Amino acid sequence: MQTLFDYNEDECPWYYFDSSYKTLLGACLIVFGVFGVLLNAWLYATFIHSHLVIFKSHVLVLNLCSASLGRNLLGFPFSASSAIAKRWLFGPACCQLFAFMNQFFGIFQMIALFATVLERYLLARYYRRERTVYFRYYWTLIFVCWMVAIIFATPPLFGYGIYSCDATGTVCSLMWPSLKSGAKDLGYSVPYVIVCGIIPVIGIFFFMVKAIRLERINYRSEQQREERRLTRSIHVLSMVTLALWVPAAVLAGWQWLPLLLYGYRPHVPQVLALIAPIAAEAATSVPVLSYLAIDERLRAALLGRMRKHYALLHPDRAKRYRRSFY
Repeated sequence: MQTLFDYNEDECPWYYFDSSYKTLLGACLIVFGVFGVLLNAWLYATFIHSHLVIFKSHVLVLNLCSASLGRNLLGFPFSASSAIAKRWLFGPACCQLFAFMNQFFGIFQMIALFATVLERYLLARYYRRERTVYFRYYWTLIFVCWMVAIIFATPPLFGYGIYSCDATGTVCSLMWPSLKSGAKDLGYSVPYVIVCGIIPVIGIFFFMVKAIRLERINYRSEQQREERRLTRSIHVLSMVTLALWVPAAVLAGWQWLPLLLYGYRPHVPQVLALIAPIAAEAATSVPVLSYLAIDERLRAALLGRMRKHYALLHPDRAKRYRRSFY
């Protein structure tokens, strides 16, 4: 198994990174990490308390919440404390484990986001056969999210790709290979970029447009308008989340493209290395904020107004939600 100290290419060439930036990075990661944990734990507890999982589409909402909460809990406590200390504090073995979990939940988030958008399209296309769509696709989509994340996060632990220090020199992440690297490194990185980056992003926008068009054609009833509100919240969270992941993508391209084209590893701008992890951490809070802002059913549940507490809802809406549980 490759460790941080087994890999010596340039011996972490970004240690020049200014220490004040590292302190600021650690502080921001703590703020956004704690905020994300509170929001996602709130949503998770609401699902258990309000039995929201009985709504078929909310299974994938809970799946995305699990990805965000897992990344929060297993990410910022280690990365933030190491950034403040100006170095990785937990040893090489834990560094590899951290990189694996960070890679796993990052891929999981992307695939879960794609699965949620795809489900909105499938439901709009087969809206007359909702039960068939549920049993045939929902658990399959969740299984695919987990399997893709495991498949693409595990190889660097066994020499297919490398987990080493990141641009700040404080935590482990995927080390992008150069043309001089072995076939195993390139053989992992190229499929990883295609399957976990390019294809999901293209698919998200493609199925987003298709779902909007089909819902305008097919959805007429009040219940279907509720589905449109959930679709709108998922589309908003998808676009905002992808926007917050742009700095991380730029950071990866900044490191990888010169390696592929010219064979050298450039220094990363300090501002870019600072913004990328902070924006990625902030992205874990976006789903809950989107549901609060747009989806009335989930907002009602999060504010404790479903099942028994209906006073702040319009009476007709409260009755409809109440009937949905019987």
